[in-house]
Amino acid sequence: MAKDARREQILDAALHAFERGGYHATHVDDVIREAGIARGTFYLHFDGKHAVFAALVDRMLATFLAARPTEAALDAVRTASDAAAYLRESYGIVFRTFRRHRRLCRLWLEEAVGIEKGFTARLDAHYREWHRRVAEVRRAFVEAGAARRDLDVDLTADLVLGMVERLTRRHVLGETEPDIDRLADAVVAFEMRGIGA
Repeated sequence: MAKDARREQILDAALHAFERGGYHATHVDDVIREAGIARGTFYLHFDGKHAVFAALVDRMLATFLAARPTEAALDAVRTASDAAAYLRESYGIVFRTFRRHRRLCRLWLEEAVGIEKGFTARLDAHYREWHRRVAEVRRAFVEAGAARRDLDVDLTADLVLGMVERLTRRHVLGETEPDIDRLADAVVAFEMRGIGA
């Protein structure tokens, strides 16, 4: 198997193992057994449990940060109605990405939080980047006249991130298939009442 393919196989096996046992109860042997590989093969790719978990966290953060509408869609926002349509698309993409990758999302929300060894810094960097992007979008809305001129975009970004995280935990990660369109519509209606020009 090619090196990159083998690494992905190990990461997929590690995801199953961590999901089943959690970070603390999962050992390298569990990942090796799940992947069906030799111990030496594992250590060719990762230094240990921490390294393979860190690679999963990095994969997850990259996947979630990539989930957003195009720059052209943001450039097309001119009115509050345009802003609402952009937000509806954006929330739909985010919630669908979280649902499609819910095992990774659970690791992020339930396992990676509180594990030291650099994970706090990784997650903080992720939240800072997400905050920057959310604030940037609201700033573009203000500049286009689609949101209130006095909108505190930084505080709004914090509110949005908290709301998305809570809705994801409550509705998106469960066993029952969520109504993503309903969730997106509810969030957009709520947000537009607060930011509307």
